Amino acid sequence: MLPRNYRLRGPTVFDHLYRARSRFQSSSLILRIASPDLRRLKADLRQPRLPIAAPDGSGGVAPVAREELRFAVVVSKKVSKRAVVRNRLRRRLHHAFIKEVPHLKRGHWLLLSLKPAATHHSEDQLLQEWNDLLQQSGLRPKPDH
Repeated sequence: MLPRNYRLRGPTVFDHLYRARSRFQSSSLILRIASPDLRRLKADLRQPRLPIAAPDGSGGVAPVAREELRFAVVVSKKVSKRAVVRNRLRRRLHHAFIKEVPHLKRGHWLLLSLKPAATHHSEDQLLQEWNDLLQQSGLRPKPDH
């Protein structure tokens, strides 16, 4: 399960993300990126449980609105009629996000939507597309070889 301090929930949050101009897509995924708007979050999600360290290394706590990174995955019934399949895809992408958190730029809300073609791709292909979208968007630097 996605930790609470990384979750996005509520219709106003999703409206904000769907209206976001930053959109990157691949054959089976769409990544939307928006700047955080704490007013749109439900009250129970506004304050993270863990303080975020200040980027200057001073030991202070950074302002939540600037340093916040939150994520949601949307898997519609067009992708699969079976909830088991949709939930499995959602869990795999949540897990991939959690692994990437230390490498991602802060201060963004991310919405990942799956296209119906996602069910025809292997898990490795989906994860590769996820990594490619993160690089395209500039949220994660390209790996050095």
